[in-house]
Amino acid sequence: MSRSSADLLLCLEAGAWTLGTGAGARRIAFGEATPAAALEALEASATPARSRLQVVIDDSWLRYLVVLWPAALRGREERHAYLAHRFREVHGVAEPEWTFAFDRGPVHFPVLACAAQRSVTDALQAFARARRLRLVGVAGCFVHRFNRLQRRLDSAPGAFGALAVARGSRLTVGLWRDGAWQALRSQNVGEDGAQVLRQTLESWTLRMAGADRAGALYTSGIAPAAPAGWSIEDTGDASWP
Repeated sequence: MSRSSADLLLCLEAGAWTLGTGAGARRIAFGEATPAAALEALEASATPARSRLQVVIDDSWLRYLVVLWPAALRGREERHAYLAHRFREVHGVAEPEWTFAFDRGPVHFPVLACAAQRSVTDALQAFARARRLRLVGVAGCFVHRFNRLQRRLDSAPGAFGALAVARGSRLTVGLWRDGAWQALRSQNVGEDGAQVLRQTLESWTLRMAGADRAGALYTSGIAPAAPAGWSIEDTGDASWP
């Protein structure tokens, strides 16, 4: 998201909503309450009607998959059913409590898919309607960071590229090969983020026989750590833009 594409930036963190950035940001912690209830408490003066609203959701609230559609699938409904099956199989989440979204692209190409709690997405829709806001985008922290860095990532040397984004104890790392997603993992790592990151990349690339396993790693919010032979670039922290 470019800064000019939205008037307001609303972020769902692990335990709070924040509206805006920097010293003027408003923060509402919700503790044991639900995110939906806390969102309703945000004062109306902070969200002028007809503003364009961009939402970023911390990855701790989401589940991710890299999906390669089976050749036999036909149409959007069959792809949605397959996606629901995969999320239930891998993450144990299902509709109606969760809602799914995925990249729109060629069906023969791996896509990145995401599951979000429906209570959160419904609350965002209701919030935008009640405040007469234009909801221009909703993205997870990892995807948001990837989009902002994409020009740099597209020029990554070698067949493999990876982005690792850390906020708090949460690490999300995605791997691509020749421009196509190969794997993505999001997990709580505590203080072991650097070690988990290196081991994750080693495990993924070792399974891909016949490939030059060197690549380029881009990190955000975590000390750079990669298998031997990889180039490393620290892109700064993963704070909201």
